[in-house]
Amino acid sequence: MSTYLIENAKSGRAKCKKCKESLPAGELRVGTKSLDERFGPDKYTVSYSHLECFVLPRKLGKITSAEFVQDNLEDETDDLILSDEARVQEIADKIGTKKAARKSTGGEGDDDAISKKMGELRSAVKKLEEEEEGEEKPAKKAKGESKFAEEVEAMRLYEKKNVAELKDFLRWNLGYGMTGTKDVLLMRVIDGHVNGRLARCPTCFKGKMQLNDDDAGETVKCTGYFDEEMNVKIPCSYKNKASAASRLQPWYFQEPSEEEMEALKEITKKHEENAGGATATSSDIPAEVVEAAKKLEWPDTSSMEGKKAAAQLMVDLCTDVLDIPEDIKKANMGIGKIIVNNPDASATEILELVVKEYGIKQMKQDAFANQKNAIKSSCACPANAPIVQVFKELGELYFKEGNANAGATYTKATNAIMGVNFEITLDNAKKLSKAGKNGMKVDGIGKGSSDKIYEFLETGKIAKLEEKRSLNA
Repeated sequence: MSTYLIENAKSGRAKCKKCKESLPAGELRVGTKSLDERFGPDKYTVSYSHLECFVLPRKLGKITSAEFVQDNLEDETDDLILSDEARVQEIADKIGTKKAARKSTGGEGDDDAISKKMGELRSAVKKLEEEEEGEEKPAKKAKGESKFAEEVEAMRLYEKKNVAELKDFLRWNLGYGMTGTKDVLLMRVIDGHVNGRLARCPTCFKGKMQLNDDDAGETVKCTGYFDEEMNVKIPCSYKNKASAASRLQPWYFQEPSEEEMEALKEITKKHEENAGGATATSSDIPAEVVEAAKKLEWPDTSSMEGKKAAAQLMVDLCTDVLDIPEDIKKANMGIGKIIVNNPDASATEILELVVKEYGIKQMKQDAFANQKNAIKSSCACPANAPIVQVFKELGELYFKEGNANAGATYTKATNAIMGVNFEITLDNAKKLSKAGKNGMKVDGIGKGSSDKIYEFLETGKIAKLEEKRSLNA
């Protein structure tokens, strides 16, 4: 359920949800406050609009702008302007005037791209039905139109469904979000029916991909995910063409059974785990490693000496295959703890537990390579993807340790690097934070960030990131 407020813009950095133009500091704006469980239980997000751009919500029924201002707006302005009847009427007169002006001059509405696409599909459906009624042979589809033809058929299936029914389809298929107009919901349902439901983000691995409403689903984006263990939102800025997005099947046209729904959730979970390379099972262990474990002269682990010897044997076996710590002492301590907690387990059983704890090195390397390739598609200059990748990880680790300020700083720098349209090199890295004749100042990149970019390009590592990785492990 959404609530609405009126306030003075705080900083001038926010943009109007409708026209995408800035909301200058101090200017009156209308905020729509909505529950967003992606950020955790009882968490809300607020989107802002100019008074002139704001459209009265349909769900409130037929009300005038004056009634909306008096009955639905929470006054959070600096001088409590809603206590002044003259100001109330002034505000009511402004609400929605920009959209009304567009309509009166034949301009396009707020959901231009989506309305246009849905209009094209409806026209194609009507034409197809006319051809069928006249028993005419439908025109042969030109190359490249097959996807559009599938969308037309999907439109025929879903067009007459009401909003509640469209939301059911989205709920049954675990995705996309269920807010928006009927055309927005219809766009998401048609996309899922034709292409399969959107998979997890290939760069943060857990974020739910979303169709971009601004271009009627031609692209997809990820805004991040809520880490329940750390109780923090981890932001993400991945974008790509919808045609390149990973998809999951099946897509249900009928309500799935409890068993089918559980299977659907398991498919999503497995995809998420595989994408991040963080989880491996006994079936992922190379056969030769399993055989080597069976042949180990496994010591009696009832004594501390036996436990230490067993830990060393397992470290020697796993060093080249599993993603155990490079520091031998830390590796022995970690695996030793597993043996202490499972004193009666055999060598192969301990191996399976170690795999579950640390994962397989090659799987993680593959996931890292796939992530870098995915990031390339979001970079203005693909050559900068490795820098984006390490900055993204550093920001996420700061968020996970509870340092939101540092996390936001590196997220801002990550987004800035993604937007740089030239290759960042040792020659120009430190100039990214400098203005003036000898600088190449990029908003969002400060001296600390430019120094770390230089460090990474020079050494292939960032000391602070190595430190955070160690602490996180």
